[in-house]
Amino acid sequence: MRLLAISSQKGGVGKTTVSVNLAYSLARRGWNTLLVDTDPQGSVGLSLSEKARKCQGFYDAVHTGVSVLPLILPTRLPELNLLTAGQSHSFFGSGHESMDTLAALRRMVAEIATRPFDLVIFDTPAGLTGSSGDVLRLADSVLIPQQAEPLGIRSIPQMLQAIQFLRNHGSKLEVAGILMTMVQADLKESAEVVRELRALVPAQLLCQTSIPRDPVFLKASAAGVPLGLLHRNPPAAAHVFDQLAAELEPRLQLQAPDSANEYTRLMD
Repeated sequence: MRLLAISSQKGGVGKTTVSVNLAYSLARRGWNTLLVDTDPQGSVGLSLSEKARKCQGFYDAVHTGVSVLPLILPTRLPELNLLTAGQSHSFFGSGHESMDTLAALRRMVAEIATRPFDLVIFDTPAGLTGSSGDVLRLADSVLIPQQAEPLGIRSIPQMLQAIQFLRNHGSKLEVAGILMTMVQADLKESAEVVRELRALVPAQLLCQTSIPRDPVFLKASAAGVPLGLLHRNPPAAAHVFDQLAAELEPRLQLQAPDSANEYTRLMD
């Protein structure tokens, strides 16, 4: 089981959009995937369904010690399951937030490991402290969404320094990639940010796939579905996440059995 954090110092870079749609694409490709919302705002639940907003989830397990397994929600896609943020609002201001959340998170991960998940994706709040920092300490890999706008690019060196700090203190965290989001290829300033980032970081860190700015993301979020389920014929932006999933599989060390790569004849 691999642990992937979707993390950024900045808010508004598309972490939840990436988390939901990447989890869906990886599940469609056959990987048993658990999407975990660790954002106190419950961003994943807000994006998916009214039911998900009201369920217990991550923060209930962290702060009360209840087993996380009964809180995991199935979806209509058998390979995709969801752990919502839960009722986080009831814990703020009560003193619960000072508890050892890292220890609680370790316990949760150990429980989740008893289930046949190939990958756990954590959608984290903006920043590198609190639950985000705890997730990064335990994760195998981090995917860093980066909005294609000039001011945002300045946070990338700081993010990479923070990851190196964690590695120096015993973390196994690897950078799965820096993912450009909200890219407007026809806008000079947006394209310039992409070029600048390619010059700033090692080539292997920057994902070849990028996420375009597209109103269809808002429509999918309002409907509470991944892009791939928005219409009978998925919009072009949905296929971008299929490309991202394929690109990340080797980076996340997701390896299918050799037989999965064998072709099937049309007739015997």
